[in-house]
Amino acid sequence: MGLLLPVLLGSVRSDRQGIKAARYVLKLLEARGHEPVLIDPLEKKLPLLDRMYKEYPKGKAPKLLEELATLYRRADGFVIVTGEYNQSVQPALKNLLDHFLEEYFWRPSTIVSYSAGRFAGVRAA
Repeated sequence: MGLLLPVLLGSVRSDRQGIKAARYVLKLLEARGHEPVLIDPLEKKLPLLDRMYKEYPKGKAPKLLEELATLYRRADGFVIVTGEYNQSVQPALKNLLDHFLEEYFWRPSTIVSYSAGRFAGVRAA
């Protein structure tokens, strides 16, 4: 049985290139027998961070946060797909990541970075 791996995408721009990288990663993981789950901020529509998931009383977090927390707790690891935005991580990815904390503990992760520039997203990684 393969690993459950949320693939967190950072881009929300209309002409985003990151979705191509994310789809490629999904395809590679599926070919190896894993269960990747794309977490696309364009689809999930998380609000700007006002309160972390852990700061809500039990059972009072918005439904989307509850769903993501459940998925993240079940995850074997994480794959983060990020472009470089002003020599840093993309704002939508930072927002997506910052809603959670303990859900990432003790799980391996990897970063797939991309950029049209010569550093290939290394400053965002």
